[in-house]
Amino acid sequence: MGCGLHSPDVTTAPSPRAPPPPRRGIYLRKVVAAAEAAPLHLSCLLLVTDEHGTILGIDLLMDGVQESAGRGSGTENLVPRAYALLCHSMACPMGSGDPRKPRQLTVGDAQLHRELESLVPRLGVKLAKTPMRTWGPRPGFTFASLRARTCHVCHRHSFEVKLTPCPQCNAVLYCGEACLRADWRRCPDDVSHRFWCPRLAAFMERAGELATLPFTYTAEVTSETFNKEAFLASRGLTRGYWTQISMLIPGPGTPRHPRGSTPFLSLLLNGDPYQLLQGYGPALMPPVPLEPPRCLFGSWQDYYSWRGLSLDSPMAVLLTYPLTVYYVITHLVPQSFPELNIQNKQSLKIHVVEAGKEFDLVMVFWELLVLLPHVALELQFVGDGLPPESDQQHFTLQRDGPEVSVRPGSGVSARLSCGTKEKGSRRDLQIKVSARPYHLLQGPKPDLVIGFNSGFGLKDTWLSSLPRLQSLRVPAFFTESSEYGCVMDDQTMAVATGGGTSPPQPNPFRSPFRLRAADNCMPWYCNAFIFHLVYKPPQGSGARTAPGPGAPAPTPAAPPAPARRRRGEKKPGRGARRRR
Repeated sequence: MGCGLHSPDVTTAPSPRAPPPPRRGIYLRKVVAAAEAAPLHLSCLLLVTDEHGTILGIDLLMDGVQESAGRGSGTENLVPRAYALLCHSMACPMGSGDPRKPRQLTVGDAQLHRELESLVPRLGVKLAKTPMRTWGPRPGFTFASLRARTCHVCHRHSFEVKLTPCPQCNAVLYCGEACLRADWRRCPDDVSHRFWCPRLAAFMERAGELATLPFTYTAEVTSETFNKEAFLASRGLTRGYWTQISMLIPGPGTPRHPRGSTPFLSLLLNGDPYQLLQGYGPALMPPVPLEPPRCLFGSWQDYYSWRGLSLDSPMAVLLTYPLTVYYVITHLVPQSFPELNIQNKQSLKIHVVEAGKEFDLVMVFWELLVLLPHVALELQFVGDGLPPESDQQHFTLQRDGPEVSVRPGSGVSARLSCGTKEKGSRRDLQIKVSARPYHLLQGPKPDLVIGFNSGFGLKDTWLSSLPRLQSLRVPAFFTESSEYGCVMDDQTMAVATGGGTSPPQPNPFRSPFRLRAADNCMPWYCNAFIFHLVYKPPQGSGARTAPGPGAPAPTPAAPPAPARRRRGEKKPGRGARRRR
């Protein structure tokens, strides 16, 4: 069992607090949006900002909500929401910091300005004589991607109380001594912070190693205060696959990613497999080198140099998925499973299990044809999180010309141009989709199984999928975003199959973007660590099928009490002691 730390995907809602001491002026602006089709029906957006445009509070009014039901007389319904938002923004500013009370308030809507004239003076705030008419977000404005931190125990936010990390491990955040003591004494012992504190301290020591990357922007993107949205916006990375790693969603009329049946193939008619990887600006991916790679790449530095990429290019954020598959095929499988002789195979069938985001970025796997030009690859994406309409789809991507053809009954064949004529026989990349849990998949046995940022303990279907992998006994490699996640995966594997996992090792092709967690300061990166499954030996066999020891068992917080010996019994030797 784990200590229940929240991954970077966990968020909670803020709570109000008491009125604040005086501070500078702030602005209240109402933005009315037309209700669009799915995924969002937004009728009104209320923003509270300071004079610099920094957002201190936000409120969304959705269609169908009582407060926004009447369009004609909707302003009076906005007044209590606007007043409550103003109080909340002064007490708990969204951008963190101390509570504040403005000297003056300026409202951006004339009718709302008149309605607030009698309410704002109650707060001791001066209301501007006239509503503002020309204010707007400054050029280059973006919503900050920094999430508010929370106490690990009581879940109060950083804008409500001051959060400090545990003084011993510097990993877990608490609002005070009371919450730290409560977490330290939690039962059972293996979920208490007393048990996990030394382990988390060891995980924190890897922060410097994980942040050692060759890129020019490394210091910015590996910082705890990294603002991902500002980074992407400053480089024009606000379309295509880049929206999959940001808070942005495609607007009406924007080409979607390849979920669905086959509409995305219209994006490939120009023969450019890297179209969805581009931003607004110059091309990010250079032409494919004329000669195939003559050596195996084991770092971003080597790959970027051969591929002609500048170390200022952020493409590693998207290419972490195909380069991780490449690293598993060329380095990890030969090390751990040399009997498979995988490097001499001319075709490979790979299952990508519990796929989600990887399928959203499916065209990045085209790079595998560039790195392994003489291997025919089949990637089958499997998972119940995939869109049902994509189930049983089959795409064949070929490197011999910019044309697209559809063959009914046999899937879709997209012939894309890589810009060069490749030498030797042509190899294809086949992509298959199965929108179902892995244990329900029927078909031939794969050569290799890969999962990205797996999180065995976060989804119940793993308790059935792991025994299925145990029965297949194929090499299965998985990535995790932190060492803590690797420990949780090892425990889940032991519960589900009686097996374990190999010791995790840092992935040289991890994403350079540091992820921000809610209640801890641990270094989280997409595809940060790699391990493989160690299957339970079959009955009657005394050897493991996968080489390498399993993950080390956690050491107890205190040494166990020695067992009392019977009279006349000899003291056992050192090697005969039983492990507890």
